[in-house]
Amino acid sequence: MNTRFASRGARLRALALAGTAAAALVLAGCSGGGEAAPSDDADAGGADSGASALETKVAGFLQPLDSYDLPTEAVADGEALDGTTVYYIPITIQAPQFALTAKVLEESTAAVGAKLQVCNGDGTPSTISQCIDGAVNDASTSTIILDGFFIGMAANSAMAAQAAGINVISSNQDILDDFPASDTLGYVKAPGKDMFVEVASWISLDSGGTGNQLVLLSKDGPIQQTFVENGLPEVEADCPDCTITMLDVSSANFGQVASDLGSKLLQDPNIQYIHTQFAQYLPVVIPVAAEGGQQVGTGASTLGALQAVSGGQVAAASGQSATFGAWALIDTALRMANGQEVFDYVIPTRLFTADNIGDVTLTEEAEASGEWYGPTTFPADFKKLWGAA
Repeated sequence: MNTRFASRGARLRALALAGTAAAALVLAGCSGGGEAAPSDDADAGGADSGASALETKVAGFLQPLDSYDLPTEAVADGEALDGTTVYYIPITIQAPQFALTAKVLEESTAAVGAKLQVCNGDGTPSTISQCIDGAVNDASTSTIILDGFFIGMAANSAMAAQAAGINVISSNQDILDDFPASDTLGYVKAPGKDMFVEVASWISLDSGGTGNQLVLLSKDGPIQQTFVENGLPEVEADCPDCTITMLDVSSANFGQVASDLGSKLLQDPNIQYIHTQFAQYLPVVIPVAAEGGQQVGTGASTLGALQAVSGGQVAAASGQSATFGAWALIDTALRMANGQEVFDYVIPTRLFTADNIGDVTLTEEAEASGEWYGPTTFPADFKKLWGAA
């Protein structure tokens, strides 16, 4: 390994530790009665002194949150979904993030007396529409959650559901003018830009400011492209000498990703990093990168991706707390059922690399608890808001 890169990893670990120590000193200063002891470091910045802005930014991405932003207004009627069915329709259950969301939703829906029904969208508009139509035909349906795809892929079915008195929630998307939020259409927005920036920023830093990365850009809908488009100016400002190119991929054409990726790498043998927006493509990307010598980064990471970081097959993995998101979705469903204003949730993200993966418990239980991203008290906090604690 290039010693410069190894040194940079040590600096990131030092910066992360410095941030933790600084927080501890602040807490000690608040709770104690005397003056704080002077620092041993000549520079008050400690390990931060001399760090570049990019190093400091990436070190921050490696840290879990101290707390989450939650609603302050309680749900009017925590039993509004009792006895109903909540349908969960992801773009594809093949994506690890959506499989985890489905698992956690079983717990959060049960907490309000509702039943969860999962229907795999299978990456195609026709299948997604069939899933929605099936939910409409189920007399017990109160809410339909659409996850990871542009609502326009099944606009007629989604509008028919709302006309039938069923609330629809679009998750891991953003609000577009064609489909504004309403009393019957709610949103839990995606941190897709954040995950893209976290991985791309690590690549910029790891490469010494000259990285050539190929981004596997999801074409499952316009929002996925918007995540990258909105993040590019920040990444390019941090690394003006880096090269970023795109390869279009989609859930519906998963089978041809390997050949398309291989062709792209033959066209540009100078590509050093393969950055896939979504971890569902890792089974294709990892063997191709192992053969070609590229490093791998990914977003939408779950347990498998983090295990690959630990094992050295993936260099940088950004994930979002699907567990927190699953509880936020049911909170949104309850507020819509009660005619209350929905909360504008910010789903927490975090970057995982060799610099922090050793401190992460890589088990299904730890993943489901949400501990990778911050405190694990949020299920109890939600239940308190719902009157179900």
